[in-house]
Amino acid sequence: MVKQIFTLIFIGTLTATAGAGPIPDVVLQDADEYAKSLTEAPKLPAGHTVRDEYAIWFFQGLIHPSGGIQTKSELMRDAYTHGQSWWRDHPSEHDAIFAEYGYRVIKQDGVWSRGFEKSAFQPDGGDPESWWMDSFGGVAWQSIGLAPPVSILVQPRVHIIGYLSPKGHYGHLGGYEHEVLVTAGSLVGDGSY
Repeated sequence: MVKQIFTLIFIGTLTATAGAGPIPDVVLQDADEYAKSLTEAPKLPAGHTVRDEYAIWFFQGLIHPSGGIQTKSELMRDAYTHGQSWWRDHPSEHDAIFAEYGYRVIKQDGVWSRGFEKSAFQPDGGDPESWWMDSFGGVAWQSIGLAPPVSILVQPRVHIIGYLSPKGHYGHLGGYEHEVLVTAGSLVGDGSY
């Protein structure tokens, strides 16, 4: 039961993120090819089309270029693995496809705070909103140049490079208007706030 509830929350979060913007042409083409191969209609969330679901799971494969997906849904597997393949096969087009999903490349200094169900980045420059901060692909923070704070009391100043989402609902219970998927980072100065 808990696993089913988690799955529903997870899918709801994915729906709110990747499904919020336009769908890139390359994803539409893959989705249409997939739809042509179907012998029966897949079960979809209410109000969603094959294109919508395909775009969501393609994006999840795109932002998780390593690893796998465990699901009984052929649509999810197909879209996810196509997203992963696209990421590997088109390195010079990464920024462009993220832009088509509404994400933009950023280089930003700010304060990183972590805690129970929290990973927030407060950008410098007076923006009152924190962003949900996650490592691109869910990789270990050390592999992109950052060490997670050792305590909720430690809030290091960091410089990050990554992809900033369009407005939506991100992070724990959708409590953040933006997420940033960090591809590289470093401490700023001594890292203290």
